[in-house]
Amino acid sequence: MAIDKVDGVSAVTVATLLQQNLCIPDYQRPYSWRVATALQLVDDVWNALHDPVRHDVPYVLGAVILHRDDGRLYIVDGQQRLLTLRMILAQLDTVHYPMNLPAQGNTPVALVWSALQQRLVQMDRRDDYLRFICHQCQMVRIVTDDIDEAFRVFDSQNYRGKALAPHDLLKAHHLREMRDESAAAKVAIVEAWESVSDSDLDRLFSTFLYRIAKWSRGESALEFSAQDIGMFKGISVHPARTLTPHQRYHVAAQAVIPLLNGWAATVELDARDAGRSRFQLDAPIIAGRAFFEMVGFMLGELKSLEQEVAASGMQQFGGERSRYRYVYELFIAALLSYTNKFGTEDLPAARKQLFVWAYSLRLELLRVQFVSADNRARGKGDSQTSAFIVLRNAINASAIRHLADGLRPVNAQHEKELQSFIARLQ
Repeated sequence: MAIDKVDGVSAVTVATLLQQNLCIPDYQRPYSWRVATALQLVDDVWNALHDPVRHDVPYVLGAVILHRDDGRLYIVDGQQRLLTLRMILAQLDTVHYPMNLPAQGNTPVALVWSALQQRLVQMDRRDDYLRFICHQCQMVRIVTDDIDEAFRVFDSQNYRGKALAPHDLLKAHHLREMRDESAAAKVAIVEAWESVSDSDLDRLFSTFLYRIAKWSRGESALEFSAQDIGMFKGISVHPARTLTPHQRYHVAAQAVIPLLNGWAATVELDARDAGRSRFQLDAPIIAGRAFFEMVGFMLGELKSLEQEVAASGMQQFGGERSRYRYVYELFIAALLSYTNKFGTEDLPAARKQLFVWAYSLRLELLRVQFVSADNRARGKGDSQTSAFIVLRNAINASAIRHLADGLRPVNAQHEKELQSFIARLQ
């Protein structure tokens, strides 16, 4: 453990905590509490103040995890609660807790600020309420000088809050790897990241990148969690690190990307193929800026592939129909693996072959659960039935031609529309 030897773990009042040099790190998500959540916090504290048995007992509002770095305390967990408490205090005491926030607008901050103003202005015993928050409400403060330790300590059971997702932790890691870059560069990276919805980022990592990485090694990919982010941390190139021959090879390969881009223009290589060359799914990335560029490329690539699938007529069996969800995801993941390695070579034929391979599972089983798709994807029992293993080992695009051989439906009356569609593809 790297818990701070001086501060360590302690219970502190809200007033004491807010007087410290607290900072919100770049990797934290923006304020996102809903009005109902913020008002529930107001009510919880109010009820504690008026509890005849416990009103003089400290009221604990959960834990806050802080990372000490260069004299500052960066908030790893507890940001939403602290900001909401700070807004409450600003409404009650403008002298000691001044805060200038917009009273109008549709952002979470503006909506909560306005709702708090309406609620608190009607409150009686405002001074008692203020004192209770400042001196009777406490938080368990955990201070560490090791950011990785801070994330390991991270309490996923936030007070009515939302834990950081694995992709948020990856964002934090790669921003730290950009510590030698300018603040403007980091701000641009964070703004681009925050412009993408959490659901799209989660889908990219959990549904595709993580599963492809596991399935191509014949491993199960049941759930992407914080324990799995190591596979996307990449290679750190800071001078203090000693690189292995394998790492040096990939660092050198990435160093020639500017040459590749120049060469691409002379041979009419489009941006998507240039991106595929740079961001190979079975190769490690360089930690820092390259990670964010990879995410941006993969989001765009995924969107383009799904648009092309829709244009090909296959969207009638898309993932929005629940019974096709897992086979659709299997198909798109396999297609992403194929184009990442072979680009557009024989792509129309490959798209059909991979569709048949993935959707045949829907014909074989009356009900497809994720475990069935997982078994098909990792080639359980026969690695040559896994599109991902075959593609990882493939020398040329023709390797996938026989993936769907021998796959037959168990019931001639089952999924007749899909059977007819597959028959036309073959």
